[in-house]
Amino acid sequence: MANGICVFAENYNGNLEAVVAELVSAANLIKKTTREKIKALLVAKDCEKIIEQVKQLGIDEIYAVKTETDCSFQDDAVSHVIAEMIKKIEPSSVLIPATTMSRSLFSRVAAKLECGLTADCTELKVDKREDGSFYIKQNKPSFGENIFVTIVTKEGYYPQMMTVRPGVYTEVEKIENSNTEVHYLDDIVMPESKIKFIEALPLANNTDSILSADIVVVGGRGAESEENFELLKKVADKLGAAIGGTRPLADTGFIPFEHQIGQTGYTIRPRICISLGVSGAIQHTEGIKDTKLFIAINKNEEAPIFNISDYGIVGDMKEVLECILEL
Repeated sequence: MANGICVFAENYNGNLEAVVAELVSAANLIKKTTREKIKALLVAKDCEKIIEQVKQLGIDEIYAVKTETDCSFQDDAVSHVIAEMIKKIEPSSVLIPATTMSRSLFSRVAAKLECGLTADCTELKVDKREDGSFYIKQNKPSFGENIFVTIVTKEGYYPQMMTVRPGVYTEVEKIENSNTEVHYLDDIVMPESKIKFIEALPLANNTDSILSADIVVVGGRGAESEENFELLKKVADKLGAAIGGTRPLADTGFIPFEHQIGQTGYTIRPRICISLGVSGAIQHTEGIKDTKLFIAINKNEEAPIFNISDYGIVGDMKEVLECILEL
């Protein structure tokens, strides 16, 4: 019978991706109800190094397949390995980072296992059936990001697989010593990939700047002019803040997609957030969590952003920014 909460330990260049610690937090919440063990799935050349990083997350068990060569981007071969691992472990659920790499990889895994895969979840909740079995309600935005939907894997089909957006769960606290059991699945061999990895180039834009920033200045439709956006950048520079924005600001090219905040972008947890010309639609505000100080500036006193901000200024964004720069 399917049992256990699996977390995919995405890694690159011998290091565990930070988003894995967020998935462990989500798995811990599920475990409180289901009492299942949390198990990590790891496929890598540098298994030993990454295993030590995974242990710090308080995982119950680690299942690893050590590859002879670096298997980055070789989705055809790695997906075969992961599918075979899941068949052996028989987990009830698999939590996957909603990253470019894992999305590409697990779409293949789902096809091989003939099971469902829910994409871009922003919330996971556990419920119980009449027979006493547990299942996961996989919540996510849908229909043009305008509404939330709950997706449930068909009863009797396992594992329940879902990708979870980075940033929606906080990272689990690391521990020094753990009793994690490590299992090497040496009988699973990675087949030869038909994909040849030639070169990796750095991203032109750094998403980490908004994900790790203490202060974020966020622009909305009110910043959609060269003059206003230039003022926004000057204020951000003065405050030492990162710049984020709503979807319209990304669509018009004022900010890269990697700095878009909300249901269709990234989730941020800054100490201070300053919203400029942002109306406050839920599609955007769902991407701002645990802010200690939230300041909103909008010329519309009825703007929904004032319902969630700590302090609000009703006024023209341009005039307010010019005043700030004069301080």
